[in-house]
Amino acid sequence: MVLALLPPLVHAQLPGDEEVQGSKSVRSLKEIRGEDVVRQKWDMSCGAAALSTLLTYDFKDKTPETAIVVWILHRVNPVRVRERGGFSLLDLKHFAQARGYHAEGFSGMTIQDLASEKTSVITPIRLKGFDHFVVVRGIQDGRVIIADPGFGNLTMRVDRFQQLWKNGIVFVVHPPDDRMIQEKKPNEASRLLPDETVISRSIGVSIPSNPLY
Repeated sequence: MVLALLPPLVHAQLPGDEEVQGSKSVRSLKEIRGEDVVRQKWDMSCGAAALSTLLTYDFKDKTPETAIVVWILHRVNPVRVRERGGFSLLDLKHFAQARGYHAEGFSGMTIQDLASEKTSVITPIRLKGFDHFVVVRGIQDGRVIIADPGFGNLTMRVDRFQQLWKNGIVFVVHPPDDRMIQEKKPNEASRLLPDETVISRSIGVSIPSNPLY
């Protein structure tokens, strides 16, 4: 992975605030946080939203979260999905393969392995007893750049990420044509340094019943 040098950290506005300074429009923190991230619609669909984020923004293959959810639920018993708390990496692999991608999962990966990936990858983290999938877009200046389906864009210290990263698991999706791979350019959100408890707040400590399942 080629990591570009980033400009100085930006000072984002509070959500909902917008103003024009000279001829340049200043975007709100909410807009920056949601840039190029598919936000999960249901409590247990973080895996589908993560895969949707990866295909839609890394490979320019617009793939709605709903399309992934419906496809999987036509092939996996919804009761089983609910019992295990969401979709598995195997479910996501089957969808990616059906769409023409090659997908594979690895365990025991190191942070150096993660940094060397040419594209964004999906990783599971475990927090307060719950598993949650996020998209890792790169590592820069000792921080992991994350697209979280439950919160949006954020960065996290490498050591903190390693504490949450489940078994060093990395789910890698390869496009059918290497020309689909976009040059990795950290977006404006990757320069933000938010409170690291945002993931905890977005996941919560309990999963309410979900009518989808």
